[in-house]
Amino acid sequence: MLIAFQDRLRLPWRGGAKRISPAAVAPAFIVPLMLGLATLNSKTAVVLMLTLVGFTGWGMQVAKRTATRTNFFLSWVVFSVVYMIIIFEFQVPLLELSPEENYALMFFSCAALYCLYSTKALSSLNLVSAQYGTTPKDELPGIAEASSGEEQAEAQITLQMDSVLDVDEMVDDSSERVDLMHGQPNICESCRKVTPRRAYHCPICGTCVKRRDHHSYWLNCCIGERNYVWYICGLILSEIALLLGANLTLTSICHPFMVVRPLGYPVLLPDDCSEVFESFELGISFVVACYALLISGYIAFILARQAYLWWKGSTLHEYKRSTHAAGRGNRIWSLWRAIIK
Repeated sequence: MLIAFQDRLRLPWRGGAKRISPAAVAPAFIVPLMLGLATLNSKTAVVLMLTLVGFTGWGMQVAKRTATRTNFFLSWVVFSVVYMIIIFEFQVPLLELSPEENYALMFFSCAALYCLYSTKALSSLNLVSAQYGTTPKDELPGIAEASSGEEQAEAQITLQMDSVLDVDEMVDDSSERVDLMHGQPNICESCRKVTPRRAYHCPICGTCVKRRDHHSYWLNCCIGERNYVWYICGLILSEIALLLGANLTLTSICHPFMVVRPLGYPVLLPDDCSEVFESFELGISFVVACYALLISGYIAFILARQAYLWWKGSTLHEYKRSTHAAGRGNRIWSLWRAIIK
């Protein structure tokens, strides 16, 4: 029954109906339901916000553990943005806002959406094509290029490369792997493709990615060489838009106080928000502002992590590999010490 329902869940489109994944539709109902229930009172809002964090965190861990490619988180982002814009434009009392503040918020929001859209659109350029670094067959005996449909069939013969790959994992990623492979190019142990340096296999995308940083479940694509800058710009602009929107909303529905007045423009912060749950309009505005602050905190963590990796001259994938290798070395040393004792 479930399979039949999924097959019949289609959207009329030019050239034929398009099948819709239930995972992509679910956030359209989950997000407004949780935001609406959070307007009942402050305790319900706190419980639902914590539940929201736990639910998304659990879903992310399940997706990572199973290496599942899903549109659920991308759909969550899209519907969250849509609902926040609707609430801000139609529920927040715009009489308390100046047109310049609203224009600034729209500018940063549109710029952030454009950068994130470009990140998604350019992700296909990060993929290593089968034509990269192709060489005559006599130079790579017994090694063939694999397509996406052949990956599982060729998984049985990857044991032939284990001795070479074990050596590769013990050296630094910046060293020349060509010497270790006796003059042969870099070869992915998963898809058996000839890859450039610092290209790594993504188990979710099922192919190698140039200068792979990580797979973004929120955008359902890999962050790599061609879209990394767009990704960082999108995060920075999103952080500005979320903080600005949350501040404008809270200072409109709560009792604000002025912090500073640079160049004659007052900078306000919310003070007393004890009356926001007395009406649905104020309550939903307050909950959406808190939701925006929650997302901005998560984005701030990602930006801090990326800044640290930039300072180290590494990608997130390379950092995790080096940490895993160091941890494995410590475990081996602890085992040997236990045996000696």
